[in-house]
Amino acid sequence: MNQLLEILEPQNIIFEFFASSKEEAIRKMIGHMVKNGTLEPTHEEDIVISLLNREKSMSTGIGSGVAIPHCSVHYVTELKCAMAIAPQGIDFESLDQALVQIFIMLIVPKNKFQDHIKTLALIAKTLNIPEEREKLIKSRNFDEIKKAFLSAN
Repeated sequence: MNQLLEILEPQNIIFEFFASSKEEAIRKMIGHMVKNGTLEPTHEEDIVISLLNREKSMSTGIGSGVAIPHCSVHYVTELKCAMAIAPQGIDFESLDQALVQIFIMLIVPKNKFQDHIKTLALIAKTLNIPEEREKLIKSRNFDEIKKAFLSAN
């Protein structure tokens, strides 16, 4: 899980996250990344649309309270990542119908999607462990997130 820690910057983690819908969750996470300079404001709507279109093909709510919304776009030259922790859970139309408490969003450069399939698989595998999910959901700062991910190794 160290790979995720390499791409996840502290300013891109949202604690006590809340949204009333899948679209609002995506918009809030992208808005957060724009506000802190991770993404360009001029690309915000296009990236949101790309993420929503990806969701139409199949939900990235992979089950067990986890969603990994992702898309590949021309607007970034390196992988961008954000994380949101929603202790109360958000309806994200997950495959198992469970509310999502952990969101890990990946914005991938258009020509590099193959490079990041391993990252997606690793995230899914680690977050499949109930104890690791619990540690993340209870995290209140970046150090606690780091500890949770490092203990998963």
